[in-house]
Amino acid sequence: MRKVFSKVFSSRVFYIVFSLLVAIALWMYVELAENPNLDHSVPGVEVVFVNHDLLRDRNFIISEKSPETVRLIFNDCPRSLIRRLNNSTVTVTVDVANIARTGYEWLPFEIDLPQGINRGMFSSITRSVEGITLSIDRLYERSFTVDARYTGGAAEGYIAGDVEISPPAIMIDGPESVVAQVSKVWIPINRESLSATLTEDFPFILLDENDEELSEELLEMLTFSQNTIRVTIPIRMMKIVALGVNLIDGAGATEQNSIISINPPNITVSGDPEDLMNLNTHFLGTIDLSRFTSIHTEMFTIALPNNLISESGESQAIVDVEVVGLETLVLSVSNPRVVNAPPDDYSVTVITQSHDVRLRGKAEDLENITSANIRVVADLLDLGPGQHQVPARVYIDEDAGDVGAIGDYRVTVRITREQT
Repeated sequence: MRKVFSKVFSSRVFYIVFSLLVAIALWMYVELAENPNLDHSVPGVEVVFVNHDLLRDRNFIISEKSPETVRLIFNDCPRSLIRRLNNSTVTVTVDVANIARTGYEWLPFEIDLPQGINRGMFSSITRSVEGITLSIDRLYERSFTVDARYTGGAAEGYIAGDVEISPPAIMIDGPESVVAQVSKVWIPINRESLSATLTEDFPFILLDENDEELSEELLEMLTFSQNTIRVTIPIRMMKIVALGVNLIDGAGATEQNSIISINPPNITVSGDPEDLMNLNTHFLGTIDLSRFTSIHTEMFTIALPNNLISESGESQAIVDVEVVGLETLVLSVSNPRVVNAPPDDYSVTVITQSHDVRLRGKAEDLENITSANIRVVADLLDLGPGQHQVPARVYIDEDAGDVGAIGDYRVTVRITREQT
């Protein structure tokens, strides 16, 4: 062990380390024992206003303050406190409760120290200034409409709708001279080629009359009813949809022997992709083939559901229907019948004695039909005394083939109650 210690104490490294430790110990002694305190400078101390709400209640606002920050020097400051004294822990406060007019005001300030530190721990505190100069303006409030436009377009096969803004306006208050410089509240939307509806909260910017953005210095003087605006950009899918009509078979005519022509044949619509996914044909209405002989023209209003928009702009369509491959035949049918007649104490007189019934069907079927195959029947259900024109149906024997009557028929009857 003696040899080991002798070797360590005689080494060059030992003397270097020992010399450093001695130097540090001497420095600490001189600094702590001989110079325990020193002057500590804290620049950039923030100025905080007390009772600022009272000032706003009187419709006043601080538009300028000078200086912005204060420099403090803690004289004879103990070394143990230096780390605790900085511009994050020390503030100066100005009480604005007694301000009652616009213009310039000079107010003294108080120094707020961290908890556990008091003024008695220093010989004195030197200030760069003794007070703060304030410029007081009248508080001004104004409503501004928010402007947002989307110019990024939609993806192929889609279309962008009108931008929706919520709320549509915001309140801005601050010094009248600053608020007066605001000309527009603008929301820039940096998006392109959207393929789905976008809803997002966007920040806004304030522009002056030259469309220049207000400086940060001016913005700090203003307050806003809210800091973001909800913007919705509706994106709708576009699709070409065919127009069609529903046919009611009748008088031997069906969709198979009918030629349908619609002008325009289709329209371009937009809407939610889910609504358009399975929509290939928009039906305009219904046409009864038994109501006409061979050619029928009818105009329909193109009434789209509320969730769809016509992008091509058509509001009406003309439908032409032509029945082909069938012949017509007119037969006179006598002695129409009635069903559901009133009770026995009523009498029914059929005034209409015959009808010219127009039939339609294939030529070979029409050749075998006579008046004996046809019955005209009127239903008197719920009719009381008096003379009535009653709708009538035309019945044709089943073995006559695929033949039917065209048009409407009526039977005139008189109902009387017999006297007892």
